[in-house]
Amino acid sequence: MAIVLVVDDEPDIQYLVKVNLELDGHEVVLASNGNEALAAVRERVPDVMVLDVMMPELDGWQVLERVKAQTDTAVKHIPVIMLTALGGDEYRVRGGIEGAIRYLTKPVAPDDLVAEVRDALTGDPEPVKRQRTQKASLEELVRTERGTSGGGGEVRPRLTRLERTPTPAPERQEVKVARERLGDLTVKQLELLQTLRATPSVSDAAKELSVSRSNIYASLRRICRKLGTGSVSELLALVRDGAIFE
Repeated sequence: MAIVLVVDDEPDIQYLVKVNLELDGHEVVLASNGNEALAAVRERVPDVMVLDVMMPELDGWQVLERVKAQTDTAVKHIPVIMLTALGGDEYRVRGGIEGAIRYLTKPVAPDDLVAEVRDALTGDPEPVKRQRTQKASLEELVRTERGTSGGGGEVRPRLTRLERTPTPAPERQEVKVARERLGDLTVKQLELLQTLRATPSVSDAAKELSVSRSNIYASLRRICRKLGTGSVSELLALVRDGAIFE
């Protein structure tokens, strides 16, 4: 029997997922938002997390980033299955890049969900599954960029909300901590932050530095861990606000 943390703000979805996973022999813990999910993880680390995206307070992206940024390997290595109504390819790619091992869209057949949870609990360890999914997602991101960067009048899709200016800026205590840790960054990491501050989007920064957006995302996640910021979106808010450079 495994402990499965189900994070969703819809009671009907919670009930459906809970019943089917319990019938398969699992213990199910429920959370209705991101804060409840993180509190549940602190109380008892689950074997698998089934995570919605669109929720009040902390959304699923923020929960995923905070879990995967943990230094406690028991928490960091929780297999995360995204289960959401957001069905676009850009969301699925983002889920893979940011650490989910699987991305499912609602409605999902109960048998399929049960099978995915079983798969998450067996086979390769979570870091291997996560790295494999990240690699595939980054490759898909590159293929999409190449396929829409030429002529033909096609518009390259924005594959992540990181392209948008995040709001609001993080709390001042987080700003203070990040500012104190700037000295832990490499010269290239500082250059990246300054470039992001001076450009309107991640794509523009990538062009300025002659690197891919996927490389920038990976660098930003490493910088987040060094500065102690909760998410890449919060880091971008700090950078564009200029707060950490004061």
